[in-house]
Amino acid sequence: MNTVAGPRERLIRSAILMMREHGVAATGLTELLAHSKTARGSIYLHFPGGKSELMEQATLRAGQQVSATIDALVAESSSPAEVVVGLVEVWKRVLDTSSFTAGCPIVAAAQSGTDSPTVQAASATVFADWTRRLADLLMSAGRESAAAASISSVIISTIEGAIIRCRSEKSLQPLDDAATNLVRLLEL
Repeated sequence: MNTVAGPRERLIRSAILMMREHGVAATGLTELLAHSKTARGSIYLHFPGGKSELMEQATLRAGQQVSATIDALVAESSSPAEVVVGLVEVWKRVLDTSSFTAGCPIVAAAQSGTDSPTVQAASATVFADWTRRLADLLMSAGRESAAAASISSVIISTIEGAIIRCRSEKSLQPLDDAATNLVRLLEL
């Protein structure tokens, strides 16, 4: 059954897409309303805290989407290296199909700064979740807890940094380099 998304869902989806391309600060309410085909009153009805609350919820939703991707990769892969390569391939597709205009909305949220502390806090929550998921995978593959946490942090930081560079350079090479070297790290 195909259901039509309501205004709240449309606003969240639009916020995620616009954050990926423009960042939080450059995503204006007028543009969000036009993109989501939503009436102005819908923002404050569904997000009483206004744009900040909407961006916080969009950050958490985008994080859940990537978490689900990580979980799916873990379920179908036999090693942490395969999961990392799979995650890199997902981001390469995102960048390639958007002609390098769509980055990670969580990075956009992290860069929202002191003007949006709840949005920035949501990005920290998401990064911590991704790191924990990868650490759990590494521990299930035999790594000690502290090492798994540290390595998973490096994995997330490396992939996120590579995404930023790919957008800047309009090249997938930084993600290819990240995958190659992360796999080497995991083989140590």
